[in-house]
Amino acid sequence: MGVVSALAVVGVLLTAQTAAASGLQRRGTQDPERLAPFGLMLDASAPEGAGLSLSFRPMRMLRLHVGGTHNGVRPGARVGLTLLPWKGSLTPALTLEAGHARPANGAGLERRIVDRTQMPIHSLERVGYSYASALLGFEWQAPKRLTFFVRGGFSIMRLYSPGIVGVDEQFRAALEPANFHGWSLSNIEPTAKLGILWSFG
Repeated sequence: MGVVSALAVVGVLLTAQTAAASGLQRRGTQDPERLAPFGLMLDASAPEGAGLSLSFRPMRMLRLHVGGTHNGVRPGARVGLTLLPWKGSLTPALTLEAGHARPANGAGLERRIVDRTQMPIHSLERVGYSYASALLGFEWQAPKRLTFFVRGGFSIMRLYSPGIVGVDEQFRAALEPANFHGWSLSNIEPTAKLGILWSFG
């Protein structure tokens, strides 16, 4: 009788352990942060313009992202992180980003000067910039793994131009005299951003 009782106790314990493990597994599969650590983020902002990034969320409170931007004149690249201190469908968020866009090289500028069908934005093309941004905002987690966000803050920017370095003599007349010499300028600007994130993985 004692052996039967012992086997019964062992069976009950094994059943309880299996049920607990099954419950943990179900909770894990229902956790969107564990199911979808990766994301595709699309946003519009200043100074980056339009941005498309891949994101990775290694933990609930932190999301990393890296991607490309385009401000209508030239492409750029950026990296950043977002801190999410609260749980829930609506949470505050702190985002830190850094980005860079190089000015057009001499060959690219010359092609635009020759091609009269393109907009004459030679001065803007010879201006590159780097920036670091800090933004506060909110994120709303909608169904179907979608997250909408709005952010605002400031950017420390450094604008620079290489002047006429790399531009052939015959094309220099198309540039404004102010862009003949290289220059750089640093300033602080307000910035705002809104976008959407689709999580997967």
